[in-house]
Amino acid sequence: MVQAAPPLWRNVGTNLRDGVLMTMAILPSILSIGLLGLVLATYTPVFDWLGYLFVPFTWALQLPEPLLVGKAVAVGIAEMFLPALLVTSAVPVVKFVVAVVAVSQIIFFSALVPCVVATDIPVSIPQLVVVWLERVVLTLVLVTPLAFLLF
Repeated sequence: MVQAAPPLWRNVGTNLRDGVLMTMAILPSILSIGLLGLVLATYTPVFDWLGYLFVPFTWALQLPEPLLVGKAVAVGIAEMFLPALLVTSAVPVVKFVVAVVAVSQIIFFSALVPCVVATDIPVSIPQLVVVWLERVVLTLVLVTPLAFLLF
C-alpha cells in the first residue's frame, strides 16, 4: 500500500516547529555551560590543569607556545568557540591549529553532551570524554604539519 507524503507546506511547517522547539530546549544549556566555561577559563586554573594533558603533544610537535595551545584545546570541551578567544594574540600557526582542533573536537558540554545524554544512546559521559581526548590528540598530530606547511 502506497502512502502519500503530507503536503510540502505542512511538512515544512512541522519541521520548522520541531526545530524551534529543539532550539528552545537546547539553547539554555548552550548559554549556561558556555558562560560557565568562559568564567572557569578566565578566573580559575581548571583549564590550565586540563591543558597539561596536551602539553607533551604540543611540545613534541614543536608548536610555538605549547602551554597556550594546551589550554586552548582543553577549553574546547566546554564550548566550541572558546578556544579562539584564548589565542587572539598568538602567532598564525597557533591560531590555525587551535581553530582546526576546536572545529574537529565535536564533543563539547554545551551542546552535544546534553543531547546525547538525553537520548537512549548507550554512551556515558566518561566515554564521551575519552573520545574527546582521542579526537584532540589525533587532530593535533594531523593538523600541525599542515599548519607548518601553510604558515
